[in-house]
Amino acid sequence: MATDERGSLFTWPEWDLLNGQHHLLAEATNLAREHSDPDRSLVYPLLDAASDSTTTLRRLIRALRVSDGYVIARVVYETCVNASFILTDPQKLARRAQRHAKQKALRDLERSIELAGRKVVSLRWEGSDEVLADPENQELLREFTSRSGREITAWTPENVRQRLEVIQRHFGEDTVRGLAFGLLLYRHASEIAHGTLYGALFSWGAMEPGGPPRSTEQMRSFRVEQTRLLLLLIGHTLESVNRILGQELGDPTLSMRATEVLSAYSARPRPRSEGHKTAGWRES
Repeated sequence: MATDERGSLFTWPEWDLLNGQHHLLAEATNLAREHSDPDRSLVYPLLDAASDSTTTLRRLIRALRVSDGYVIARVVYETCVNASFILTDPQKLARRAQRHAKQKALRDLERSIELAGRKVVSLRWEGSDEVLADPENQELLREFTSRSGREITAWTPENVRQRLEVIQRHFGEDTVRGLAFGLLLYRHASEIAHGTLYGALFSWGAMEPGGPPRSTEQMRSFRVEQTRLLLLLIGHTLESVNRILGQELGDPTLSMRATEVLSAYSARPRPRSEGHKTAGWRES
């Protein structure tokens, strides 16, 4: 079992935070699946996906995989933001999400790749003509097509930060604090997911203000700090989401238990050596 100067990575206190919130998310997922309101129930597949990705994230963190860990953490985070955003106005936003999903499926019936003006790959479902000719399907496609004739790929015009602001106005700053905290991972995860040089160098620790790791031990220390940070950020993210879900899905005890898990983590004894930051960083 991998260890560092603090002992086994399985003893990190951040595990208790993430595991506790992950367990509550599973409860919330079942509540959404069985909910009588179809608009609120629509968040079920999102919550199920977020739970699955959290399981993947846990495996990556156990292996100290910083790069892939950031990418999957972003998947968990943005899925949670979308579910929370839908619950600010379920009737309107759940139906928008449904329409977006359906027109995406329609576009998938005909797929092609063009390079330099030439079609190089083309796939077409044999029954696509009949389906695409349906007037209702034509209307769906028009809704997500710009005036220039290009697909509108985003399901909602608000970017992640704007969605978060809507969530905060609706549910309150205290409830949404964890989601705001989780936004800290978004920029770095985007760079890694887009395959930029910065993203690759960041995942090595090469972009730290104090310089890159100069030994195997320093590299391991960097990975430990970053993976613990991911546990912390996603733990906070799920705490906010569980509080929102408890409120919106009719189980106030879920909100209360999510707060209790976070409080237990915050109240734990903290050795002077404990930290979640790369050397030199402090919260301001």
